[in-house]
Amino acid sequence: MAFRLALVGAGRMGATHARALASSRAVDVACVVDPSDAAAAGVGAPRAALDNLPDVDGALVCVPTQFHLEVVRQLASLGLPVLCEKPCGLTSEETRAIAALGGRLQVAYWRRFVPSLRELRDRIRNGDLGEVVFAACAQLDELPPARAFRNPSSSGGIVVDMGVHELDQLRWLTGREIASVAGVSGAVGWDKPVPGDPELVQLALTLEGGIAASVTLGRRHPPGEVCRIEVIGLNDAAAFSFVAPPDGDETIAAALRAQAEDFARGGGEGATIEDALAALGGAERAKAALKLP
Repeated sequence: MAFRLALVGAGRMGATHARALASSRAVDVACVVDPSDAAAAGVGAPRAALDNLPDVDGALVCVPTQFHLEVVRQLASLGLPVLCEKPCGLTSEETRAIAALGGRLQVAYWRRFVPSLRELRDRIRNGDLGEVVFAACAQLDELPPARAFRNPSSSGGIVVDMGVHELDQLRWLTGREIASVAGVSGAVGWDKPVPGDPELVQLALTLEGGIAASVTLGRRHPPGEVCRIEVIGLNDAAAFSFVAPPDGDETIAAALRAQAEDFARGGGEGATIEDALAALGGAERAKAALKLP
């Protein structure tokens, strides 16, 4: 029998999850919770209220970041396992408050379910590359999201909204914590400027053990959405794009589906609330270095 999932939030990311799960035999979107009639109808599942859910096995939280704490608190009071979209709280303080709720909680860092990244992680952990010297991550979106979303009070801005993916990825791949963060932001933009949300950010980091690292974040990349990774070791190196046109959407969908199916099995391969805290803490240090609100 398929795991019955309540989808809470049917906006851009919620709809993306719903499309990915449409072909899953292990997970069924049993209901959708969203204030928008059109968004809820687009998911193709019965509509429900958060305080009156049908019989479900767990919930996937895809509401805007500033509402993560409120919604997870309500779901935790029902005793439901929760898969919460990253960053699982707008600030470290909110994330710690979510952690204090207890219950089973997994955070949706889907990169951990991309086969090429899992293979790279195994190569690093097995010593195939030798001791890691340098790691570089890049995430470049085709177009900036809506201006209201880009407002730091809504999404946390580019470093929280996008950067936590790269920071979690660096930690997960190397097994090393973030030791220091510095950075610069670009002043040239495609869209009308949004205060506190530059369109291009470059971070320079050190990880525990002296590994140098970099993170590139861009809201405008004309050829399309791209995510890249490069790792250099003393014996070998690896570099590739794991999301790129024309099949980047399929890569993301497959990872989202694998993540939800892992959650349905009880988790174990996904990110924890402690992982979310570490990534968000690194993002907050980056915002401070960049003097972003």
